[in-house]
Amino acid sequence: MQYLLKTQIVSILLTLCWIIYLVILAFLDQPDRALRYINTFVFGLAIFMAIIYFVLSRKLIGRNWSGLILVLISYFLLYKPAFEEGLLKITSESYGDIIKFLSISTSTVHLLAIIFGIGSGILFSRPQFNK
Repeated sequence: MQYLLKTQIVSILLTLCWIIYLVILAFLDQPDRALRYINTFVFGLAIFMAIIYFVLSRKLIGRNWSGLILVLISYFLLYKPAFEEGLLKITSESYGDIIKFLSISTSTVHLLAIIFGIGSGILFSRPQFNK
């Protein structure tokens, strides 16, 4: 039961990082800011997020590959749609359109960052032996 709780905490933290990722990119996507550098920011933030996911999975999940599936299923089915809908409700219409577009266009990069970060975190964590 404690392991399931840890995977849900990781899923919620992934969703919060995704929301922060979208808000930062939407802020930078405004005209006269960093529009021409947006691809650099997308990949730079994805690498930063992958490092965060590596540390999270190494500390919370440990060396259990079923955790990756539990995190991804709850992330995609429960938390991501709910949190994204909440973010769109509190933003203005034009800002919400930018967030919707960035959500669609950068979701593949973010998914790869999640899989790489959590997968390498599980791979490089030490096995936990029951005493």
